[in-house]
Amino acid sequence: MDINNNLPIGFAMGMAMRADALEAYSRLTESEKEQILNECRDAKSKADMDRIINRLSGNWF
Repeated sequence: MDINNNLPIGFAMGMAMRADALEAYSRLTESEKEQILNECRDAKSKADMDRIINRLSGNWF
């Protein structure tokens, strides 16, 4: 996955610590990735971001 400046920093840092979530994210369609990134941009806390990353690692997509 190409991590670039378009990712929210909390998401990028969380994904760097979760190989399973990173792998799941890489398998998403572009539309699904955009949906996740929009959720990340709306996250109000670390707990919100953790829930998004945990959902990815659980292969809920």
